[in-house]
Amino acid sequence: MSVSRIILAFAAFFYGAAFLLHLMSFFGQRENNRAASRLMQTGFTAATFYFMVEAATLATFFPVADISHALAFFAWSLAFVYLVPLSHIRSDSFGLVLTPVLTLLVSAAALTAVLPAKGALPPASPFFMLHILCAFFAYASFTISFAAGLLYLIQRHELKARRTGAFYHKLPSLEELERLIDQPMLWGAALLVAAIAIGFVWSKTAFGMYSLTDPKTIATGIVTLIYGMILGLRLGARLRAKHAAVLSVAAFALVILSFVGMRFIQGSHNFLA
Repeated sequence: MSVSRIILAFAAFFYGAAFLLHLMSFFGQRENNRAASRLMQTGFTAATFYFMVEAATLATFFPVADISHALAFFAWSLAFVYLVPLSHIRSDSFGLVLTPVLTLLVSAAALTAVLPAKGALPPASPFFMLHILCAFFAYASFTISFAAGLLYLIQRHELKARRTGAFYHKLPSLEELERLIDQPMLWGAALLVAAIAIGFVWSKTAFGMYSLTDPKTIATGIVTLIYGMILGLRLGARLRAKHAAVLSVAAFALVILSFVGMRFIQGSHNFLA
């Protein structure tokens, strides 16, 4: 087993351990939350070290070259958005939702690291690196907004049904979840606009043409328009938090289609083997 896969395995272990502690905390042992947060941060540190090793091994500044790297980097982006820019509003209970996702993604990255790469990467370019960075961080932001929207609807349903028992008190408050819906959604929309714009520039410099009819480009444009509409209504005070939560959950289906589903559409660009 390579050093990189061992590091990924450690990251998956730390994320998995954090999930177990969050689960124990959810069922009564509240003191485990702090330890779970530290384990999550340790997993993120291990994943960061993994990319440093891969960068040195592949002699590239941005080592995202295949599906294993893509899974690992998506997990890293997701953890980064939650741990760094959202550090002031994140909730310990939210870690119960996020840590199993991180565990699965990093475990899948470690398992697929043995698969041979297919095809060749496009010409190296700073524009390509920025395009991928913006896209991954946008999708990570939308994922957090989706999870917060789902929890918001569950929490609100508990309130409406007047069931404010143990389950209700273990989840973040509606106010916390509302912020976890809005802020990542705003960042995701802005980053996706940047990803599209930089992608056009990169396509022109690398291939001498703009990819206007590419199915993935069209799907990404639709996703951007929908999130832009949600944000416009939200900022204009025409969309209540409940409806924003519903739309963030529904719109995430299009994110999955754009990010994953387009791999199977003929003529759609995909540079990760």
